[in-house]
Amino acid sequence: MDKTSISPERYIPSRLSTTPPSRLNTTPSSPTDHITSKTYYDMMHHPPESTDWLNVLLAQAILQYREDAKLNNRLVLAIDDILNGGVKPNFLGPIHVCELNLGEEFPIFSNAKIRRSDEIGSMRAEIDFEYNDQVTLGIETQLILNWPKQAFAALPISLVLSVVRFSGTLTIELISPPATTTQPEIPLERYIAISSHPDFILDLKVQSLIGSRTKLEDIPKLRDLIQTKLRNVYIDKLVYPTFVKIKVPNMWKDTVNDHASTTLQPTAAEKIEEFMEEIKEA
Repeated sequence: MDKTSISPERYIPSRLSTTPPSRLNTTPSSPTDHITSKTYYDMMHHPPESTDWLNVLLAQAILQYREDAKLNNRLVLAIDDILNGGVKPNFLGPIHVCELNLGEEFPIFSNAKIRRSDEIGSMRAEIDFEYNDQVTLGIETQLILNWPKQAFAALPISLVLSVVRFSGTLTIELISPPATTTQPEIPLERYIAISSHPDFILDLKVQSLIGSRTKLEDIPKLRDLIQTKLRNVYIDKLVYPTFVKIKVPNMWKDTVNDHASTTLQPTAAEKIEEFMEEIKEA
């Protein structure tokens, strides 16, 4: 028999068959064991799963967002407003977006698996992601010299930042409030927590040009500074134990402090503006 025609066996549970050997003669003693038993998922032996279907759906959404961003330069104008809004150092002039490229590739998720969580009786999903592209943002501004007098001179600055590789592992976990026998004063939230492993890879390409007559090009220290600041923002926002919280709607109406659920949630534009403000402050 040709050896190349032999495919490796892998564990595929069947609802018509008996349970896997690792769970024979066992009684589920926790919600985790109960769920994995009923869904035929063996966390010890189940191979990582493909998320091709998720990649296709996300690619469709990302492609649509890219097309929408091109209409009337709406994304360029939005970023320009964000960069020039809020509190800005007095040694920086107006910032203009001179280049914006959202790339052509799509993020690829793979190796999805279920693991036990740090929370008792809970589980989390772990998914690897890889994004290789050339997402570019170019800006132009001026460095205002305020000595020996205010606005004594202006030094032109051109900066082009490109993300060429971004990869790592995301964890997704449903966090439920602890069981209680009394009605809490503030309704407890159930939410999805998304965080990243600390061993992520963020490769940036930074091109800089400072000056008008005597020009300094591609300063290494400036590149290292920008990359360090962006990595720190990502770590502070998403790397475990920090996480992004997505609230899960409650099926039952709370009678206590029901007005708390009517508070306005920040829009996507406000979140982007908050993110850009943190980068500027860093």
